[in-house]
Amino acid sequence: MLGALAPAERLEFEGHLAGCSRCRASVAEIAGLPGLLAQVGPEDAAALTEVPDPHDGIPPTVMPEVLATVRRERGRLTRALIGLAAAVVLVLAGLGLGQALGAPGDEPLQLAFTPVAPSFITANVSLVPVGSGTDVRVECQYSGASDPDPASRYARYSIVVTDRSGHATAIKDWPISADKVMRPSGTTPLPLSQIRAVEIRETATNETVLRAQPG
Repeated sequence: MLGALAPAERLEFEGHLAGCSRCRASVAEIAGLPGLLAQVGPEDAAALTEVPDPHDGIPPTVMPEVLATVRRERGRLTRALIGLAAAVVLVLAGLGLGQALGAPGDEPLQLAFTPVAPSFITANVSLVPVGSGTDVRVECQYSGASDPDPASRYARYSIVVTDRSGHATAIKDWPISADKVMRPSGTTPLPLSQIRAVEIRETATNETVLRAQPG
């Protein structure tokens, strides 16, 4: 989730994840952490770990009673701030995980695409249940030529979702960009249980080049 794996290791991991419910559950438990970490800057993180020096800014002539009062107030304020920070983190976690997990019992599903036709694309997809249906988040890389076609247009690809009855709907299209990781995404009103397949197709020809199936 933090982009630490090499491409070959990532494909191996995703292949394992597709067939291992225990690992999928483990990934789902921490799915919200990268987003939470991204909201905390280095200075804020360091500030939460600092222990205030009770002598900072206090002249040595201050009476002991006043000094004791200041120390008590600093301790009370520090505890209040830590409690507030913890509450904010819990609220953010609740909102993030609630949105990601959707209805009780639903879990995000990560799949690797399988080639259907020759192409220069490698990709994986995350299916995330949300209140409005399912977020379809694709991460892909195109290793072919990046030159535009004779009409000066870059080739385009589409994310197409097929339901259990075989009805297919395109939810996103985007132009290729060679040797660059791209993350096109869209939302389908279908719940995860009703998605039969997610495909990547050439937009111009509607030819399927990659397919992922939840099972």
